[in-house]
Amino acid sequence: MSDTKRKKWSHLTWEERRMIQAGLRERLTFSEIAMRIGCSPDTISKEIRKHRYHKYSPPAPSRVNYCKFRDSCRKRDVCSKPKGHKCRIPCRKCISCNRRCPYFVKYPCQKTLHAPYVCNGCSKSTCQFDKYVYSADHANREYLKGLCASRSGIDMTEEELIDLDELVSPLVRKGQPIAHILAAHGDEIPVCERTLYSYISKGYLSIKNIDMRRTVRYRKRRHDDVAKVSSAKKAGHRYPSFLKQMERDPDQRVVEMDTVEGRKGGKVFMTLRWRENSLMLVFLLASKEMKNTSEVIDQLEKKLGTEDFERLFPLILTDNGSEFADPQLFEYSADGSRRTSIYYCAPKHSEQKGGLEKDHEYIRYVLPKGSSFDELTQEQAQLLADNINSTARPGLGGLRPIDLAMRYFGKDTVERLGLTVIDHDDVNLTPSLLK
Repeated sequence: MSDTKRKKWSHLTWEERRMIQAGLRERLTFSEIAMRIGCSPDTISKEIRKHRYHKYSPPAPSRVNYCKFRDSCRKRDVCSKPKGHKCRIPCRKCISCNRRCPYFVKYPCQKTLHAPYVCNGCSKSTCQFDKYVYSADHANREYLKGLCASRSGIDMTEEELIDLDELVSPLVRKGQPIAHILAAHGDEIPVCERTLYSYISKGYLSIKNIDMRRTVRYRKRRHDDVAKVSSAKKAGHRYPSFLKQMERDPDQRVVEMDTVEGRKGGKVFMTLRWRENSLMLVFLLASKEMKNTSEVIDQLEKKLGTEDFERLFPLILTDNGSEFADPQLFEYSADGSRRTSIYYCAPKHSEQKGGLEKDHEYIRYVLPKGSSFDELTQEQAQLLADNINSTARPGLGGLRPIDLAMRYFGKDTVERLGLTVIDHDDVNLTPSLLK
């Protein structure tokens, strides 16, 4: 059982979901997993069935028919052979059924129809059935999304909202303050003053904030994105651990990661740079938040494929900014498999990833400090990266990062990263590039 006693009726945490995922991989029963966490086996069963996700496997040539209707199917000659060559074999017995039949529906794996309801821990690597997988990261994201959705909207029927609008809106248009309206019609209005202001601000009523004298003068409160991540999660990810890893494998590929701010509170650049060739990727983000930076890593894995992503990003070194605070979001794929290792520089020691800090100067040639990124697009960010990567470097023996990347990564991989070669004479590193 878990060392800390679990509070009754409490929701499962990310750590407990990781324990469920590990238990499934070890082929433990629901009761054994529940004993580890300190909850009911029924809780484990409901959690897995609710948050498992479908992993589609495309039909492949096989001598086994995986169609859902294989026992009842009576179709013949589905592949439409030339006249005079009508096929005598029932389609359900043909090895081409899985690929050619337009009525083919894949039969689900029998293991997913009963406990444990997922394919975690299954040793059959050649299975052609569609799979269901449980991932702690995926489950926790779904849980948090559902938690937000359950608290959105308003606790009022459509008819009640119409009645409220017909009562309040005409009075506000007459210039009456909300406090005055509540004092005169408090018995007819089923919400408090704060909630009424909220309904108006969110557009639930026909009046807007502009219709109220004082509301439009209030400055919107600023909510900084401070990641609520325990520092214990970074254990084993500090700079000394990075140095030990490099001692074990000095030739391991290292990618440095950081962000570049425009005007405070606006859009930012996320940058990734390979030490071996100084190639830099630039992504425009809506804000300096962890959900945006981790989404870039997810998109890169999807674009490159897991195998190439692991080849290009085996080890990432970044700083201690809140936008990179949770190593789990960056290290693990949606299915729970490890895709990279992330390490953090020592606080106030940006020189530990000095190559990236120095290459940020190229960005500042085009966008000096104080420039706003809010009007830029990702296409412009990509154009900026192409010009930087096509600039010859003394430290590379006069070669360009894009040329070395073609040599190290391959032309196809560079194109999938969205990079384009700029001719030597066309390279532009002045503010006019993005105008």
